[in-house]
Amino acid sequence: MQNYIRSIGFSMYKKKTEVRELLDKIQRENITSAKIIVTTEKERLWEIRKSISPSLGLCIFGYLENLGIFVREGYFPYIKNTAVTSTANCSIERHIDSIVYSGMIDDNRLGMSLIFRLSNSFDYLDNISTRIKSTVLYGFCADGKILLPIKKTLAQMEVSKQKLMNRNMLIEAAKLGDEAAIDTLSTDDLITYTTLNTRIQNEDLYSIVDTLFMPFGMETDMYSIIGNILDISQEENSITRESVLLLKIESSDIIFTVAIKKDDLQGEARIGRRFKGNVWLNGKINI
Repeated sequence: MQNYIRSIGFSMYKKKTEVRELLDKIQRENITSAKIIVTTEKERLWEIRKSISPSLGLCIFGYLENLGIFVREGYFPYIKNTAVTSTANCSIERHIDSIVYSGMIDDNRLGMSLIFRLSNSFDYLDNISTRIKSTVLYGFCADGKILLPIKKTLAQMEVSKQKLMNRNMLIEAAKLGDEAAIDTLSTDDLITYTTLNTRIQNEDLYSIVDTLFMPFGMETDMYSIIGNILDISQEENSITRESVLLLKIESSDIIFTVAIKKDDLQGEARIGRRFKGNVWLNGKINI
């Protein structure tokens, strides 16, 4: 977790003892603002949210013991006020060994299930039987790079957009058991694989792959992404005075925000260029 509070400007907190002291201080100074909720299993959970900039914050959470003692279980960074990413069906599940919740959306634009760490679990627990209307995704990165864009004509961009729409329709049909759609998707994937193998012999990988969104490592909510930069903002951590970049990214037609410490980004971020990095994916649900 230390790697990902680094991405919101806490890079100087490298040891567990240093992080614990930071969390103790935030918990002590903000205990009166703690939000407490009682679950259907009669657990008393609490969380404290500390804003560190207009768009960034750090959440500490845990449970209450019988004597009213606040037991801290964990912490995570979060991003506020970001736009809706997906209106696809979303399901929420609790982790077996903790009071952490994860979400999963099945968005046709990716062609796979997308798993993220839920950052507003109290909203979910307060409205557990209410339908989830939309999902807001954002990520945290500890090491990123800037890539140049792939030059495309308007005609090429339109063709790519049409191909994506057609693929989404085929995926939706395949989910309903359409065998023709399944065969078409399999054939398209085979053609793409063959084409890539041929082109990679003489071309650079990043000139072939425009955007990328794929699982990374052993954790289910870690992803390796390449995406187009749509917007850039810079904020300062009010505690450490470190600068943090907030990049609005489009990858595989999915739009979300990535936070990264300014010094951890190699290259100059500009709108129209591409971002590459391994991202811990978080998100909130709108009910």
